[in-house]
Amino acid sequence: MRLLRKHRKIVLGFGLGAVCLLTGCASLGTYNTATGRREFIIIPTEEEVLMGRDIHRKLLSEFQPSQDKQKLDRLNRIGLRVSQVSDRQDYQYHFFLIEHDELNAFTTPGGNIYIFTGLYDRLKTDHQLASVLAHEVGHCAARHTIKKFQAAVSYDLLGNLFFKTIQMEEQIQRIAALSTNVVMSLVFSSYSRKDEYEADRLGIKYMGLANYDPNGMIKVFQILKEDSKGPDVPLILRTHPYLDDRIQAAKKEIERIRSEE
Repeated sequence: MRLLRKHRKIVLGFGLGAVCLLTGCASLGTYNTATGRREFIIIPTEEEVLMGRDIHRKLLSEFQPSQDKQKLDRLNRIGLRVSQVSDRQDYQYHFFLIEHDELNAFTTPGGNIYIFTGLYDRLKTDHQLASVLAHEVGHCAARHTIKKFQAAVSYDLLGNLFFKTIQMEEQIQRIAALSTNVVMSLVFSSYSRKDEYEADRLGIKYMGLANYDPNGMIKVFQILKEDSKGPDVPLILRTHPYLDDRIQAAKKEIERIRSEE
């Protein structure tokens, strides 16, 4: 009986340790300068980039990329400027404009950032566009995006930790081989409120470092708030925290940074 209880404790302890590995316990993983936390990421950068390329091909099968050179030049100019000050510099950022009237922007693994023309066309100043891109770069720097995909196989990984040695390449290939519908579901699935506020905070930081006015983010929130009054709520509003809360949080963060200057 004692031996059985001891065995159960060992299994329970191992199970908790496995969960800890998957969720990122503070004492494990690599320190992330963007979040100020230690995080356990099973997918290395080079594989994340390959995943991003595969997902990009799937996105192109679903959406039409814009061919407007003037818009693309502006997008890439502002995106490059913001991404150059990101805490994460272990891959190259890429920016894409999609012909779609939805007010939305999103990020996939490997530093690929997309914005729909529906939102792009509402952003009249470079500061406003920079705020959207900086927010998405914030998700990249905080590794929110890759964590979503990593979580898609976390339970399977937990089983492998118990019953056999993890074959990392097999797990990465499994994510890459997800069906288009599953990939789209993951791409457009919402982040936690904590992640969204963190991306806002990082976006404000990067805007300041790139010499854009952080108040552009507040203006974007106000634009989105105006559009939320109609019968069709934009996708970006269905998957993000309340705008009034984000506006207040952004104002406080801007004031905090300026008080330290």
